[in-house]
Amino acid sequence: MSLKSKIISKLKEKAKSLKINLSNVRINGLADKLDAIVDNEDDIDGEIDKLDSILSFKELAILDDAKRNADRRAAEEDDEEGEEEEDPETPLSKSSDKNKGKETGDNEMPAWFKSHVESQNKVIEGLTSQLTAFKNGQTVQSRRQQLEAKLKDAPEKFKTRTLRDFDRMKLDSDDEFTNYLAEVEQDVADEVQASADAGLGGDAPSGGVGGVKLKEDEVSPAMKEMVQQREAAAKAKAGA
Repeated sequence: MSLKSKIISKLKEKAKSLKINLSNVRINGLADKLDAIVDNEDDIDGEIDKLDSILSFKELAILDDAKRNADRRAAEEDDEEGEEEEDPETPLSKSSDKNKGKETGDNEMPAWFKSHVESQNKVIEGLTSQLTAFKNGQTVQSRRQQLEAKLKDAPEKFKTRTLRDFDRMKLDSDDEFTNYLAEVEQDVADEVQASADAGLGGDAPSGGVGGVKLKEDEVSPAMKEMVQQREAAAKAKAGA
């Protein structure tokens, strides 16, 4: 769900607190960039502060004021030109009008201003990409930590294989990751149970899964304790 309208409101509040006048075009552009990387309303203020510390909203406001002044001067010159057209024209006045028209066009978007705006837009796009990459990296790291917690009692080979597969996966949403984590949790329980049964020597082959003896480093401490408890229970039952 887009948070753009809320981001715009927050940007206006930020501008008011800084006592600056960002243009609507500027606010809308910043909101588009932030909307692409923010998916939680609680994160909006923090992301706006980050962007301000990098770009400086005060400097952007200075550029917006310069643009507004240029537009106002151009409009005033257009009004003056219209008043002069009501008087009888002479060759000299026509020449002057042409020169004014040329100057007006230049004032609408000075070359230095256009160049600076384009440079700022490139900086914003680059920073947005960096913020997006940083946020995605944090998400992946957080998910990997959650997965490692679920795998703490799993056999080492199973754990290594699962983490390797996870690093190659792309889970776009939190719901997809939650479902995946639930599946892994069930797989871990099944793996622990199978390994424990394999080590009892009862109905299962002695020494490991499918008759293959498990190595010491493939069995977690929790699994070893479970196996020992089951072995003790089996011996007690046999003695009875």
